Amino acid sequence: MPDIDIDLAPSKRPEIFRRIRETRGEFGLIQVATFGTEGTKSAILTACRGYRQTDPETGVELFPDGIDVDVAQYLASLIPSHRGFLWSMKDVVYGNPAEDRAPVHTFIREVNYYPGLLDIIFAIEGIIKQRGCHASGVILYDENKIYDTAAIMRTPSGDLITCYDLHMAEKAGDTKYDFLVTEVSDKIIKCLELLQEDEVIEPELSLREMYNEYLHPEHIDTTDPEIWEALAEGSVLDVFQFSGGVGLAIAKKLRPTDPLEMTAANAMMRLMSEKGKESQQDRYARIKMQGIKVFDQEMHQYHLPSSMIAAMHKHCDKYYGCCAIQEQMMEILMDPDIASFSLKEANDARKIVAKKQMDRIPELKGKVYDVMDQRLADYIWEVAVAPQLGYAFSMNHSLPYSFVGIQTIILAKKFESIYWNTACLIVNSGATDEDLEGTTNYGKIAKAIGDISSAGIKVSLADINQSQFGFSPDLSTDTILYGLKGLLNVGDDVIAAIIANRPYESFEDFLSKVHCNKQAVISLIKGGAFDKFDERKMIMAKYIWMTCDKKKRLTLQNMNGLIQRGMIPNKLAHQRAVFEFNRYLKDKCSLKTEPEYFVLDDRAIRFIDNNYLGIINLEVYGNTYAVNKKVWDKVYQSEMDVVRDYIKANHDEMLYQLNKSIFMEDWKKYASGNYSSWEMEALCFYYHDHELKNVAKQKYNIANFFELPEEPEIDYYKHRGNASIPIYKLCRIVGTCIAKNKTKSTVSLLTPDGVVEVKFRNEYFAMFDKQISARGADGVKHVVEKSWFNRGSMIMVTGIRRGDNFMPKKYATTPGHQLYKIDELHPDGSIHLRFERAQGEEDSDD
Repeated sequence: MPDIDIDLAPSKRPEIFRRIRETRGEFGLIQVATFGTEGTKSAILTACRGYRQTDPETGVELFPDGIDVDVAQYLASLIPSHRGFLWSMKDVVYGNPAEDRAPVHTFIREVNYYPGLLDIIFAIEGIIKQRGCHASGVILYDENKIYDTAAIMRTPSGDLITCYDLHMAEKAGDTKYDFLVTEVSDKIIKCLELLQEDEVIEPELSLREMYNEYLHPEHIDTTDPEIWEALAEGSVLDVFQFSGGVGLAIAKKLRPTDPLEMTAANAMMRLMSEKGKESQQDRYARIKMQGIKVFDQEMHQYHLPSSMIAAMHKHCDKYYGCCAIQEQMMEILMDPDIASFSLKEANDARKIVAKKQMDRIPELKGKVYDVMDQRLADYIWEVAVAPQLGYAFSMNHSLPYSFVGIQTIILAKKFESIYWNTACLIVNSGATDEDLEGTTNYGKIAKAIGDISSAGIKVSLADINQSQFGFSPDLSTDTILYGLKGLLNVGDDVIAAIIANRPYESFEDFLSKVHCNKQAVISLIKGGAFDKFDERKMIMAKYIWMTCDKKKRLTLQNMNGLIQRGMIPNKLAHQRAVFEFNRYLKDKCSLKTEPEYFVLDDRAIRFIDNNYLGIINLEVYGNTYAVNKKVWDKVYQSEMDVVRDYIKANHDEMLYQLNKSIFMEDWKKYASGNYSSWEMEALCFYYHDHELKNVAKQKYNIANFFELPEEPEIDYYKHRGNASIPIYKLCRIVGTCIAKNKTKSTVSLLTPDGVVEVKFRNEYFAMFDKQISARGADGVKHVVEKSWFNRGSMIMVTGIRRGDNFMPKKYATTPGHQLYKIDELHPDGSIHLRFERAQGEEDSDD
């Protein structure tokens, strides 16, 4: 039986699964098991990790930790691929004449530097290495009937899965349902909800009614040129399957003008081409531009009989001479004027394509060549079959995809685009209703905002009168309002109070209506929530002045604070010393057994002898001396009268300076930095310029990660014994840490060019992720330095790009260090760097 696909938004999938289980019992819905195998590249990497070799002469272990990861990655990079599939190790080493594959001599030479390694790779390749759970495939069973065709297991998370993989389960008689997890469904639903909230769409309509009226394929005007212009120009965000990369390039190249052409584009972006031959996309574009006569001329040049030419026109003209769809290939093979396959044979050919049964391709090719002479078979194979061998779509897959893509364009074009853009940001940032109930994923928010900002879409700061719980559209300014949930230290109860007490006429009005903690207000200020009332730093200054521990009047009780801030003049140095000595007596020389005396230690005796010899008479107390507390207090108060007189004479100025100092301490604690650093701290994105935008890139060899090749460039080879080790070209990236994953040892780094995932070695990550503490003179443990990877920290990393990740790396000959902490950026673009961690007596996890 065929698979049954049900498109389902990710946020709705758990709910649907729950409902099915409720109606069918615990064993009614079982997810399909998957079994991962060691592919060619992964077999190489696994073999290198476990490789050990002992020098036969000395007995020394040559590779105690396995083969260097750079060498392993280099060996893996030498494996060719064909139509998206890696060559088998057998083809790499021995070649495959039937597939026109010659042995890869570079790989053979490099792997032979390590005796026995190739044998290990051959032994590992293809073995099952892991069990998993299918992303969307499930099988429904009648209650208590599951054991007729299957058995069940549980994943570590507790989900029930089949004992068989998909193909074995189907052979046993089961039918798979695909609950496709597509974020586009969430985006469409969220956009419709936003439109309803603003009453652009009737609020009383259900989701089904909205879909039927505005998005149902029967009600869509597919002849509207605005749809196709938007698709070709890439002017709509996140068009399903055409939002970027290959999809966007295909849309611009093929420029579809109707659903059929969009279906062809959807299918052809997945078709593979032989190296050095024209791609199917280029062929489609060429014949579309030059006219179908080019296709006709091509077939005449191959001397196809007229009946076959007519049949090919019938099947391929609508796709401009290309074979893009599985059903189209079946029709060509079944046509009596072409190959005369039976329905069963044609469907078997479709399965080879759809299921990627690469080992059966020679069998299929043999059938095609058996029913026609070689010249005709060559043409049919090259035009109708070979392009689909990578991964071809069926019509019932490609056409619905296309209509979903059209629906996304309609939502962005029929209505104000801000609604669609906001829906995309909400979903891409993980800020759907279900996610809002949990913790905020700042890394995901930063990446989503970075991507949407790159498309020219504006995201505003928070607004105390307009921002909602999550991101929301601001139609008046055509911007997306930052949601209050994303603000640091602003909890759900505070957000509810903010929304309930609107509107606010001033910052003071807000403070009178909403009573929340200082950290929440500071975050709201830094996030720009009150910018419409006054300049941001003025509001911050006003709030810190209101909340800092100001003094209303000065007395001797403020003496300690005045001393700490250097506000006692030198002419009162003696009185300052007496004040400190009095505190010392009370702290170190008081005994519960002698309530009337201070029992003196050597330091106290010296102080009295140096300052009050002949004035204060000490009394013998065992092996030391003591002073009567009343005697001392009389002297102390006399000295403090001098201070009191000074404070009284200079009261107003001293009070002002003290409060100013208290204010500056709080300002340094809560408000240091500029607007960009405030925004990163509070919102996890830069509304103003990135703090490192103007860093001296050439001076520090700083690169744009997104302009680096996806695989590192080899600078030269280093020879170690018989082995050649590739030395990669290194560069640096700089950015602000926005999130970290302790399990994966990764840091999400917001660079001036976008968000980059930096993958550290586990032990290196742990070294710089530690919070360092030390015990002070007071015996209490104090934090000396927090993790270098905390949100808001700026770092510079040396390494290489590999795929979508930046891999920190340094060689012995590389100048400088692998990781630096950026403490300060100077106006000339230079940066103050630090490579060593602070010293502490004790370390603790942050």
